[in-house]
Amino acid sequence: MPADVLAKIKQEISSQVGQELGVSQESVYKAIEYPPREEMGDLAIPFPALGKKPQNLEIKSKFIRSLSLSGPFLNLRLDETQLFMEVFSSMDQDYGIEKVEKPKRIVIEHTSANPIHPLHIGHLRNSIIGDALVRLSRARGHEVISRFYVNDSGRQVAILIYGLSKLGYPEPPDGAKKDLWAGTVYAMTNIILEIRAITDELKTAQDAEYREKVTKRDELVGLASEIRSRNQEYFDRLAESIRDDPDPEGKIADIIRRYEAGDPQMKEIVRKYVNHVLEGFRESLGRLNIEFDEFDYESDLLWSGEVKSVLRSALSSRARIEYKGTEALDLDKYLDDEVRKELKIPAGLEIPPLVLTRSDGTTLYTVRDIAYTIRKFLTSKAEQVINVIAEQQTVPQIQLRAALYLLGYPEMAKNLIHYSYSMVTLPGMTMSGRLGRYISLDEVYEKVKQAVEEKTKDRGNQVNIAEIVNSAIRYALLSVSADKPITFNVGKVTNFEQNSGPYLQYTYVRAYNILSKFTGEINLDVDYGDLVGEKRRLLLAIAKFPETFKNSADSLEPELLVSYLRYLADTFNAWYDKERVLQEQDEKKRMTRLNLVKGVEVVMRNGLRVLGISSLTKM
Repeated sequence: MPADVLAKIKQEISSQVGQELGVSQESVYKAIEYPPREEMGDLAIPFPALGKKPQNLEIKSKFIRSLSLSGPFLNLRLDETQLFMEVFSSMDQDYGIEKVEKPKRIVIEHTSANPIHPLHIGHLRNSIIGDALVRLSRARGHEVISRFYVNDSGRQVAILIYGLSKLGYPEPPDGAKKDLWAGTVYAMTNIILEIRAITDELKTAQDAEYREKVTKRDELVGLASEIRSRNQEYFDRLAESIRDDPDPEGKIADIIRRYEAGDPQMKEIVRKYVNHVLEGFRESLGRLNIEFDEFDYESDLLWSGEVKSVLRSALSSRARIEYKGTEALDLDKYLDDEVRKELKIPAGLEIPPLVLTRSDGTTLYTVRDIAYTIRKFLTSKAEQVINVIAEQQTVPQIQLRAALYLLGYPEMAKNLIHYSYSMVTLPGMTMSGRLGRYISLDEVYEKVKQAVEEKTKDRGNQVNIAEIVNSAIRYALLSVSADKPITFNVGKVTNFEQNSGPYLQYTYVRAYNILSKFTGEINLDVDYGDLVGEKRRLLLAIAKFPETFKNSADSLEPELLVSYLRYLADTFNAWYDKERVLQEQDEKKRMTRLNLVKGVEVVMRNGLRVLGISSLTKM
């Protein structure tokens, strides 16, 4: 017997309506919707979506209590007795976690922050979304490999290494968080370099340009003073050493060149400090129960020859052009409308040429992205690759898909998904990693932790602070559609009363505690007449869980599941505040209510679990 009872009911309805109207059962099934108001019914079929409307229509099903034609809609009211029996006679501990018939091998790459400073609040949204997609897809039955791409061979890492070289390649101090320590060195080095560069530019600047540059330098000097306060010794040594260096840019370019060429000494130095930063990343993400199956280093793609292979292929492509004095691919000319549609390229978008090399012949990150994408598909035997990357990377991701197609990898291009997300901010804060101005993931975590500790200080030491903090952060970042910006408000995300992760956990605790106090056995000898008001709404909501989980996992929209769990919690709490369960004197009514509480407990536990949130038993 299928656990998804609503799917079974919809199939029955679709079969009969499809036969009556002469349309496919599938088209009817897809058209079925939920009416906006309770009094209209539980299910509705909009006939305009089917192109036909019957004069009279009968549906024979034990699950349908009544039906009525209302304008272009057929509204159906379900029989709560039959629905209750079907749902609770088949409910087990994994209720609602429906597996796909044909599992896929999926790679999900997320977070992938540059290893130069701590993860910040922007990375946090990427990490939480990526981890939720991993968990949802695994729960759905797919084989998922989570990967982190380490950008260790670009200019930013070279600036960090240059700064460390000026300090004599020090070790992180005992007890220091290594990514925070490295981020300080990077920010100091970068801002000193910027002040030096703009000072040089002032020597030849004219009038208005001169004033503009002086203003910018003054701003940088103010920031430098702020950064110097973090470690005056480091800052002063860097400032003096960089001032006396006749060619800092040449040194940075040499670090890049030597590392990309696989110079043994430079490999050892760069990997050592990059891995220090990654250790800090793991520590931060570990507090949120986020782990990765693979860490892939950009440099490995260079040393293995994979990047050179892609470049050779691109340079021999029919799409090769010369663009602004260097090599590029023309991505617009050879893609027809059908291909653009398959690659999810917006109609009418002019795709910029994909630049392959710098003027000195070295490859750009775009070529490395092509090589890395091929590696992700091939090494994992993946059928689908999902890149969780900010919306600012929309065009480069389109270029990536187009380039893969033109270089002879059409299936990879079609099965590469850019999971775009918008920015997250804290009120009153602007960020710049290169200038050392950011709210780190650790700082966000500590702010939320302090708020949770304050709200639970009277509850003794039985409260699991870490898991409440995790739920607060996850809920806040998953409850909003990824394409919408978020302002992260610590007070709101730690609200125990409504619309938060702790609120959902508290709802679970209520349901769990009722069941833990009941010493008998829950059975189906119930009073079906008691299924009214919130109790009927709870029944319908519990029945919708399998469908909601499937939709959320298949459409990669965790916010659907979050919204559903919030509705379930709101409905349960509204009822909980009005009626008793264990104290109900009528045994059959008590059993009706205990089944509903059991349903809420199972659904909340399973729903929270696939979002990475623990269902606590005490709060």
